[in-house]
Amino acid sequence: MIPVELILLALSPVFVGFIAWEWLSSRRLAVGRYRWQDSAANVVLALMHQGSDMLALLLLMPFFIWLYQFHLFTIELNVYSVALAFLLQDFLYYWFHRASHHIRWLWASHVTHHSSRLMNFSTAFRQSLTYPISGMWLFWTPLILLGFTPALVFAVVALNLAFQFFVHTQAVKKLGVLEWVFNTPSHHRVHHACNPKYINKNFGGVLII
Repeated sequence: MIPVELILLALSPVFVGFIAWEWLSSRRLAVGRYRWQDSAANVVLALMHQGSDMLALLLLMPFFIWLYQFHLFTIELNVYSVALAFLLQDFLYYWFHRASHHIRWLWASHVTHHSSRLMNFSTAFRQSLTYPISGMWLFWTPLILLGFTPALVFAVVALNLAFQFFVHTQAVKKLGVLEWVFNTPSHHRVHHACNPKYINKNFGGVLII
């Protein structure tokens, strides 16, 4: 199995646990943050997204391996190289995310994620199965050309997406000084807002800087 899928699969009990906590909390507060129809749609979309991603990686991995032979640097696998890959991928994610809001071809896929009127942890699951067709993977190819192995590149992509699960909530308000560095729930609520002055704001994945 592809490392990306292993990472997300291993974290799935954590995701489910946070969804259950948020749902129970919203029921106690009677704030109505969940609707079963919306959450069911999110789960179905997540499964379809994971299926299309897995198929795309299986089909495209020979291309990524071929591309890797042209890498500029030989980068050894260690804590520092993983941290660097994570930071660079987050930078590239910013540009992918920004492009997805400004280029209609990419927005046609990304609009799925913004199609819910609710904001809760399960909203993070609302992803498009057409990302491989629209070319999300193209944004990660510079990392491969730099010298990061395809396996490492898609592992940090998975970690980035896993982090972003936790910013889809109204249960967490402000996080103090962390708001200056990280993409937080309050930042991401602005990103999902439909108020005219908030549209196309806060494209960060992990970092907000």
